[in-house]
Amino acid sequence: MEMVAVEIIEVGEDLTPGLCPLAYSLHDSFLVTHCATCFNPLPFPIDHNNNYNDDNAVYRYCSAQCSSSHSPIHISSHHLSSSCYSGETSDLRVALVLLLQIKRQHAFPSSSSCYDRIIGLMTNRHKLLSPSSSSINDNEFATKIKNGAKAIAAAASSMRINSPVLASHNSVDDLSLTEALLCLVLTNAVEVQDPIGRLVGIALYDTSFSWINHSCSPNACYRFLSPAMPDTQRQSLITPVSSNGHEPVTYSDFRLTGLPGGGPRIVVRSIKPINKGEQVTISYADLLQPKDVRQVELWSKYRFNCQCLRCVKVPLSYVDQCLKEVWGSGGSLLHNAVQESFTNCIDVAIDDYLSSNDAESCCTKLENALLNGLCYEQHIIRLHPQNHLSLNAYTTLASAYKFRANSIQHEHAANLNFYRLFSAAYSFLLAILTHHLYLSESSLIVSVSNFWIGAGESLLNLATMLESDSSSDLPNSKCSKCHLIDTFEAYRYDHNMVLEISKEFLNCITDIIPKVWKFLVQGNDYLGVVKDPMNLRWFEILNAVGNNKCNVAGFVEGYASQERVELFGLGVHCLLYGGILSNIFGGHDSPLSCNVRSLLYRGQVKL
Repeated sequence: MEMVAVEIIEVGEDLTPGLCPLAYSLHDSFLVTHCATCFNPLPFPIDHNNNYNDDNAVYRYCSAQCSSSHSPIHISSHHLSSSCYSGETSDLRVALVLLLQIKRQHAFPSSSSCYDRIIGLMTNRHKLLSPSSSSINDNEFATKIKNGAKAIAAAASSMRINSPVLASHNSVDDLSLTEALLCLVLTNAVEVQDPIGRLVGIALYDTSFSWINHSCSPNACYRFLSPAMPDTQRQSLITPVSSNGHEPVTYSDFRLTGLPGGGPRIVVRSIKPINKGEQVTISYADLLQPKDVRQVELWSKYRFNCQCLRCVKVPLSYVDQCLKEVWGSGGSLLHNAVQESFTNCIDVAIDDYLSSNDAESCCTKLENALLNGLCYEQHIIRLHPQNHLSLNAYTTLASAYKFRANSIQHEHAANLNFYRLFSAAYSFLLAILTHHLYLSESSLIVSVSNFWIGAGESLLNLATMLESDSSSDLPNSKCSKCHLIDTFEAYRYDHNMVLEISKEFLNCITDIIPKVWKFLVQGNDYLGVVKDPMNLRWFEILNAVGNNKCNVAGFVEGYASQERVELFGLGVHCLLYGGILSNIFGGHDSPLSCNVRSLLYRGQVKL
């Protein structure tokens, strides 16, 4: 099945109204910190005087409204025991909710032959449960599904005492149905983010959303609405058709009625212009991963090989070439063994930080790998700055240096400003490098927006924290050369307008960067090699001459007040541009756009 546009659609338009889920569940680790209905973080301390935050309750809620809208059928899923299932029990809880719905409505398929598609959704059970005997991982995954199905069936069976209607059906096909439902959830459910971007749970939506196919160069994305957000689009702008372009075929299986209310609503939104009748696609994978990594992820989760235009392009698209590129002393070198060695090296360094909070070791290992590379067959091999491993390293370094600045002890206070500078520099480097990719592949808009907003916030915080020799306040943030503030407040965008906005933004920051970059990277061996982050030729120089230590004497205490002003201006530009991109893919009321607005309009920023 395909979903196609019913009219010509520009960028930044809602394609569906707010769609309520069929079933949903928080992940295990968020059951006590997030509302079980809307998935928003709970206020702390929790008000135990409210009956919707009962200490003995399995689920917690942020309001009486959320408590009342959490249906009994969802609450019943707490009977689930996951002792035989090695994975998130959120998958099992969602599948159990569907099973309870079927049992309560006596909506059983006539035979197990109908289990390939349930409530219109593909289960993919044959591929998930009948893996190749040569694949150990596939066999382990199939065993995991079977064990999960047993846990779901046991939970449903234990509820028959309280719900006699559940005992009215005792078919030998029960376990097959349960397996099919779990496969359906694994195939169709999507991860739900809270307002700060954490993946807190999953939700399953009906055919209006789940029939949208995947592409690694999609023209749409999806966002989640908070309970307070009204629907901006009342009529769907997409409709289903069969893959051969005819009207949708009917399917002979059961449908559920009276589905539970509540849960996180979802909206599909355009990120590229879409012609009438053109297929609407979203991404099921991380678009900043190279082709081979995406293909492995899509096969392991969904059992298909992507054949989108980006994946079938020969030679590789510019973006995919950059995302996997490594360089040797003899020029460009691509080799799986090299990628694997670098992957292990980067993963070990990142694990130091994520698992044990050893940010110092993480920074040392990552910067050494980026600067010195690895020795392979008598060649020194270095990651291209836009290799996906480099981008992961920059993301981690920005976070790790920020962590070091926040946790620094008094005796090491002299390093505080260094860590702040390096965190801001890595955030900005990540944003500018991925922006180069975005200019060739506009479906990267979501990631790029996040990176620009992160860079802007980091630079703005740095500018406001640095003490200035001058008593003057930071300037008005409205730039005399561009109209980003006015554009940020605009409610309609078209494709040509987005291109002009990018040019205008790049023109402005190109003037600012030379005034602040040397200040940001002083004392850092790797960053010091990056003479101009806008020009990737710095990497060619690094690869040609090898490790050149910067050996900067120390932090420049007597920096000019003007540098602080320029940092502030660069931060504001990054925030505004990231906010404009977030308006396009998420709307003006999205958490990202609201965060930008909050940062821009707080006390120290004058507009």
